[in-house]
Amino acid sequence: MCLTIPGQVIAIDELGASVQIGDSVRRAMSIFVPEIAVGDWVILSAGSILRVLDPEEAQMIRDTLLEAAALEDAERASAGV
Repeated sequence: MCLTIPGQVIAIDELGASVQIGDSVRRAMSIFVPEIAVGDWVILSAGSILRVLDPEEAQMIRDTLLEAAALEDAERASAGV
């Protein structure tokens, strides 16, 4: 299974979009969602933007994934891994 954290579109051109996810910027194809705009929150998979999220949904997904990662880190630390 592959998960991705939501990213925000920071630039669009004829070849796709630049999407900021955390501290990194990734290029993504926008063929599936040609209506994207700078500032939109999106979900990426395999280098393509799959869908646009509303800001509240994006924040909820980000919070949930970051919480899950923190729990996993704590579990590994307590197991001595």
